[in-house]
Amino acid sequence: MEFRILGPLEVVEDGNPVALGTLKERLVLGVLLLHANEFVSRERLIDDLWGEAPPPTARKAVNVYLSKLRKTLSGAGADPITTAAGGYRLHVEPESLDASRMQALVGEAQELVAKGEREKAAQRFREALSLWRGPTLAGVQLESRGRDEVAALDELRLTALMDRIDCDLALGRHEQVLGELGVLVSEHPLRERLRAQQMLALYRADRQANALEAYAEARRTLVDDLGIEPSEALQRLQQAILRHDPSLETPAGTAAVNGLPSTAAAPPSAPVGAAETGAGRPPRHYRPRRWQVVLAGLVLLAGSATAAAILSTSTSATAALRVVPNSLVELNPRTGKPVVVAPVGDLPGPIAITPKAIWTANYGSDDVSRYDRRTQQVDTKSVTPGQPFDIAFDQEGDAWVTNTPADDNPDPTSVVVRLEAGAGGTSPGDVFPSKVQPIEFPLPMAGYEALGGGSVWVIVGFHGPLPRDNHVAVVNLFTDKASIVKLDESATSIAYGYNTAWIGTYGLGSAHIRDDSEIQAFRPGQSKPSRIVLARHAAYWGPVAIAVGDGAVWALTCCSTASGNQLLKINPSTLRIVRRLDLSSMYPAGRVLTNVAVGAGGVWLVGDHFHSVIKINPRTDKISRKFTLVRGKVGQLCGIAATRRELWVTSGHIYCDTIGG
Repeated sequence: MEFRILGPLEVVEDGNPVALGTLKERLVLGVLLLHANEFVSRERLIDDLWGEAPPPTARKAVNVYLSKLRKTLSGAGADPITTAAGGYRLHVEPESLDASRMQALVGEAQELVAKGEREKAAQRFREALSLWRGPTLAGVQLESRGRDEVAALDELRLTALMDRIDCDLALGRHEQVLGELGVLVSEHPLRERLRAQQMLALYRADRQANALEAYAEARRTLVDDLGIEPSEALQRLQQAILRHDPSLETPAGTAAVNGLPSTAAAPPSAPVGAAETGAGRPPRHYRPRRWQVVLAGLVLLAGSATAAAILSTSTSATAALRVVPNSLVELNPRTGKPVVVAPVGDLPGPIAITPKAIWTANYGSDDVSRYDRRTQQVDTKSVTPGQPFDIAFDQEGDAWVTNTPADDNPDPTSVVVRLEAGAGGTSPGDVFPSKVQPIEFPLPMAGYEALGGGSVWVIVGFHGPLPRDNHVAVVNLFTDKASIVKLDESATSIAYGYNTAWIGTYGLGSAHIRDDSEIQAFRPGQSKPSRIVLARHAAYWGPVAIAVGDGAVWALTCCSTASGNQLLKINPSTLRIVRRLDLSSMYPAGRVLTNVAVGAGGVWLVGDHFHSVIKINPRTDKISRKFTLVRGKVGQLCGIAATRRELWVTSGHIYCDTIGG
């Protein structure tokens, strides 16, 4: 009996396919085959079948699926599924599972590469790749760790494919792989190894201009999508092409594709990959001298705005910028190092990023600061009658500021203020409008806001014995007219994206209709919002922050009676929670995360009593980095905002939960 998982799940006996029954039975078989000849617990099967919400009958259902699979697989002999304590093991001969045969062939090919037998290695890679009939377990959607295991096999396929292309390039088959590389680069635009292989193949095919354009396209994609420059290896390859490095014409030139400097490649008479030291390959820990990397980077960026920015700050390159209290800070998204530290008003919180300026709402000094991108100057001014609460911007570059009246102000109205882009005051250098025209709401607080769909969405009202923060004001950007939407529960956060307003809410039992933590999605054409339940009952608070981007809605919750912060990833089309990340291990007890932003290649989190920025990889949904910016008791990170290329935070001097009204 033959088992196939490298593509749609198949079982073949004597050349004939075996009927596998229901989808759940196929899911169980898929998990067992991913762990062929290994113990798989019943709980693991339940996780991959139903995810975080298994039915009460899950254990009994798994037993039924296993019983049916036994009948299917033991038709020609002994039962291949054995039962252990609380789990199961599927016995499969290695040659009977396509994944096992593929891994053996890839291992053999890699050994042949190490011996320099690239022709034989290329053939083994082709045999391994021929076993794939499509994505691993296509049509079988696992719900838990099985997703990562499926992704690992698909990653191995791509790695084997790139290894085979390396062999073909070393054997002089650059013309034959160009078409294939064009397709692969379009499918995997962020894979720099594929970009390098494409550049080398184009150069060897006497298409130097196309090779350099391939580098330019790679750089545009990396900068636009992730906010990062190409790797040093890719930059070195581009420089080698510009100077017509002779090694690129030889099989040894493939070393540049794999991240080695062309100067370390062997001369044409030496074996492929041999080093000048006489050893079989270059030292594993080779690194170019620092001055070479800096020089190459400046040459690549000369004449560009980025080069000007680098040169203008070169005097401080030897002394790292330090984050100080009451400042606006731009971070390098890749390293977490401060790029800009600009003093602003007292206790800065929310941030609005516009094309010309970065705005902050300053809770402690009741004013707004504007950091001018061109002059790098900061201007601060009071623009609202009370304390500014939140700040956002629209597509025209206008900043919108909401207002929290002073505690002793009996006026039950609140306002949102538009600060028009390019509208200056009466005195020279004054970048603020000389006259502010507020939009009033008949409720005593304008809080969190979002812009989209031609409107400004503002949470208005206050929380008290009879909460009134269950209203949302919708301001038409063209007419400045506002309408009020009343919710059933208290509103805690808001964001706009994917043609939808996403409003976080929670209830308090008798005071509210529901006591669930939810997101209410307001979509065009719907008379009522769609509800997404994040946590049922005993929810201390609804989502404290919501952000949209990278194909998902991200809700930061805090805190239930059973856990601390969680980050929920929501599919904006299906409104289903697709991932729930527990973040409590990232910070000490008594500290919480309060803000989330999406952009610059990550999902970013900061919080109260917290001195670090946490980065979540939006593709793997895993915590990838933690950047500690402030050390000691002074200085808290209370605001964060991101674009496709930029990441900004604000640092105050006391805890975030003591500000904002």
